[in-house]
Amino acid sequence: MRFLLASLFICSFSLLHAQDELLLMNGKRYEGTAIDTTGLKVLFEINKSENKKKVKSYYHDEIFSIDFNSTEKILYEPSTYFEDSYSKETMRFLVNGKSDARYHYKTKWVIPTGLVVGAGSALLMKGNIFTLLVPIVYTGIVQIPIVRVQPKSISSPEFLGNDFYKEGYNHMARTKRTKHALLSSLAGVVVGILIYELGSN
Repeated sequence: MRFLLASLFICSFSLLHAQDELLLMNGKRYEGTAIDTTGLKVLFEINKSENKKKVKSYYHDEIFSIDFNSTEKILYEPSTYFEDSYSKETMRFLVNGKSDARYHYKTKWVIPTGLVVGAGSALLMKGNIFTLLVPIVYTGIVQIPIVRVQPKSISSPEFLGNDFYKEGYNHMARTKRTKHALLSSLAGVVVGILIYELGSN
């Protein structure tokens, strides 16, 4: 009897604290509560922190799915105008590839290398205006290495070896590389120019 009561309590507690999960087409995930899914836009209350919530709205075509406590509702619909439009199952792999890369793909070498390359170039070129071209060149170079799916970033065994998952993962990983390379090398250039100017005064 005690075991039964304990089990009921645990189940009730879990249901009270269950969270809906919103998965966007760009791979972003949010936990919270789906307020309305029937209108032109989906209203979703996001848990920013324990005591802070924020309501966001998204058009249906911006959303892949909403998981209502393990009951998934897919909002994505293949286009009827394009024959090569991805099916729901294929898009699932693509979006999850983007999501895993967005939250777990590490660009460990891109940022420190960008800072060094940017700062070093600015010092070597003595603060020349052409130093500003360095971030563009560096960003292009970091796209050359092949993106390899990092095992620790895979959220489910079912994604292993799937080409569409790899495609989504590759797209988001390269987007992160681009952003991190551009910002880090630009920051390096600014630091290098400041060091040069301070040293020359």
